[in-house]
Amino acid sequence: MYWKTSPARSSACPRSLLLSARALLFGGLLLVAATSPAVAQDGPAADAGERPEEHSYVAIGVSGTDLGPLNNRLSANGYPTFSTELLSIGGGAYRVVAGRILLGAELNGLLAPSQGFEGRDVFLGGGYGLLSLGYWIEPTPRLRAFPTAGVGAGGLLLNIGDDGSAHFDDVLADPNRSATLSTGSLLVSLGAGLEYQFGTPGGDGLRLGLRGGYLLSALSSDWQLGQSRLGGGPDASMQGPFLRLTVGGVRAALGDATGDKQ
Repeated sequence: MYWKTSPARSSACPRSLLLSARALLFGGLLLVAATSPAVAQDGPAADAGERPEEHSYVAIGVSGTDLGPLNNRLSANGYPTFSTELLSIGGGAYRVVAGRILLGAELNGLLAPSQGFEGRDVFLGGGYGLLSLGYWIEPTPRLRAFPTAGVGAGGLLLNIGDDGSAHFDDVLADPNRSATLSTGSLLVSLGAGLEYQFGTPGGDGLRLGLRGGYLLSALSSDWQLGQSRLGGGPDASMQGPFLRLTVGGVRAALGDATGDKQ
């Protein structure tokens, strides 16, 4: 379940959420291409006096959403609808302090295939960021497990634009050919993860992981068109289960392989 703010409150606070959500959508995608294999030097962190272990990763998977009311409204007006399971692409970083406490941050972008409708291109996407806290467990020297909980914010974007086939006169006849609608919410994440370390345990080797859980949405804002609030909009949120594959330490692993060949 998620809750909507009253009109008075939603007109004041969601703008910052929506702006951050747009940045998170593109920031998550950029992070996939630009993130480094480690935020700082990797190393063992079993003893309290040692440098905290820090890693970064990229992630890809599927994220469930609650789009039922939105799809019903789109269908009633003749528009195509969207799957409630969206592609999730992003990345993050974490630090293990005191040998057991995991502090993390992540950005994820959500994407659905765009669809055509009467000369228009209809796109649905979104993005969110989370700060998380977890507990580090090591069943074996190379295998790590960790329950996590996180809080953050994000938003969904519905864009109805021209598909590129319009002529100059078409725009003159109908200037309002595109619109971008957005809505934001606070988010709570509950989940767990596994990570396997290749090579020397606690070293710079390749790390493969799996993360899953459930994302809860709270205090959703009303839909907005630009800076204007829209009344009567359907509920829509990023609430739902998620499952992602994570990969870390790729650059370090490739560097080690190149060094071995030389």
